Amino acid sequence: MGKRTKKHLIKFLEIEQLGELEKPLVEKVRMALAKKEMDSYDKVAIRDMAVLTLVYSCALRISEATNLKLINVNLEKQYIYVIDSKGDDRKVFIPEPTLNILYKWLEIRPQNDNPYFFCHVKGSTKPVEFVEEKPLSRRYFNTLIEKLAKETGVVMEGGTELKKPTPHTLRHTRAMNLLDGGTDLNVIQQVLGHKNIATTLVYATARQEMADDAQKQNVAGIVSF
Repeated sequence: MGKRTKKHLIKFLEIEQLGELEKPLVEKVRMALAKKEMDSYDKVAIRDMAVLTLVYSCALRISEATNLKLINVNLEKQYIYVIDSKGDDRKVFIPEPTLNILYKWLEIRPQNDNPYFFCHVKGSTKPVEFVEEKPLSRRYFNTLIEKLAKETGVVMEGGTELKKPTPHTLRHTRAMNLLDGGTDLNVIQQVLGHKNIATTLVYATARQEMADDAQKQNVAGIVSF
């Protein structure tokens, strides 16, 4: 097997593709918000949109979003505390547009003793002492992204392997978006929670490789001597 290049490791969506991928879920949310009374499917759509929006805008791992606890979310001050299993905790600012969907989720979130910010929409009928304090399944969101990709036909940029996007693709996409917007790599490193700047540098490498590929493929009009 040939050596895997960094180009094959970083797969992401361009912003236009991200919009296409999310479109079916966005439509469900808009329809839900237009109703006087929501059913459980409407609430699930709002919750799922809130999860994916937070994953993208704060460049989270899906596990960091599903394990996010209520006590570590401060919407008033626009930040979350991401608790890392290895002790590398970080504080991440929540962009203004993301706040809206998070507040919408809190309005319909079941009032229970589940400590996680995101939970099942039906809550629990069990006595308080028996309420399961479990986060949402990461596999559920893998399946959700897979369904959205199949419905919209969106595939990833930045490599030829494993073209189906995953929740982690949103994290890579946000990193590339910040890079393209001129954000310093050290700042991106802090947002992503990377220990080593070398890990963050792969995003710059991926963009450079795409630029090199474009130069190789688009040679029309160049006179050869």
